[in-house]
Amino acid sequence: MTSVQGKDGIGEGRRPARIRDVAARAGVSPGLVSRLLNNDPTLTVRPETRAQVMEAVLELDYVASSAAASLRRNRADALGLVLDRVTNPVFADVVHGAEEAATELGCGLLILDAEEVARDPAFLTEVVKSRRVDGLLLQGGYGPDAGLLARFSAEIPSVIVNSPGNDAASGVSLEDEAATRLATSHLIQLGHGEIAFVAGAPGVASDTRQHGFTEALRDAGLEARPDRILGGGWHAEDGLQAVRASLTSSSPVTAYVAASPVVALGVVSALVEAHVRVPEDASVVGIHDPWFAPYLIPAMTTVALPLFELGRRSVLQLMAHLQSGKPPEVVITDPAPRLVVRGSTAPPRSARA
Repeated sequence: MTSVQGKDGIGEGRRPARIRDVAARAGVSPGLVSRLLNNDPTLTVRPETRAQVMEAVLELDYVASSAAASLRRNRADALGLVLDRVTNPVFADVVHGAEEAATELGCGLLILDAEEVARDPAFLTEVVKSRRVDGLLLQGGYGPDAGLLARFSAEIPSVIVNSPGNDAASGVSLEDEAATRLATSHLIQLGHGEIAFVAGAPGVASDTRQHGFTEALRDAGLEARPDRILGGGWHAEDGLQAVRASLTSSSPVTAYVAASPVVALGVVSALVEAHVRVPEDASVVGIHDPWFAPYLIPAMTTVALPLFELGRRSVLQLMAHLQSGKPPEVVITDPAPRLVVRGSTAPPRSARA
């Protein structure tokens, strides 16, 4: 502790500052200090009073005893977030939303990679058994890790992120089907009739997006052909390999709906490799609108979904679970999926002739 020596006897080698010391230094009540430091949304305080309190906090080197408070409540004040791939840029907004909500609630956030957990579950097992986190936000579960994450959800309060829940955990989902309906309808309205869907790994998210794709085709009177369902992974390499293989067939495709923008990167790479120009020869739409989409050449047309809100609502859902048991499922409908038209989509050449 490096407390500043003061008239109240708090300093180097003395006891740590307490809330009442901060209150005395600032000339306010301890209750006001507590509410201000805990970001009480109902507190109204003058700016100069807030500044006095914060100055006293700095002068006395005050650190809230959150560990002691957690012990009294038998809570860790920390949550675990398990992501399918922590390096996936699509999840940046999910993490941001979860972090903001956790911080507002006074919790830390431990972020883990689902593939790493599946490869070596010992660390997360110990975290759960020792109750170093109060609950888990589980976003993975698309491959061999699905059963493992389901097991963890039965052992500690959990929320399934962007998927329906299970017997033990509730889920917070996005309108995935509506998103691919919107993407596919955009291509149909441009005049495309030969459209392929490049899927993610088998699981609820990709299956739901595929259903939206096929329903949009049927609504427009177009055939939903099985050979137009390509791929089966969430990585750029999956999109590249799926489209590379499809280009050897005699059936031309003039537009692609990719299950994610990362998969769409692979789609575009395969097309460029085959000297198929985007969007002159083939259009591409990705589901989700990450930060990099406007900076690609051509800039990627996407469907934006509320990923920040997904992270935030998932934390709130987990806190509700901790307080009163498993809550009802949540589907985030506001804001609704939003088409963001950029340079990767255009009418097919036949429509431009």
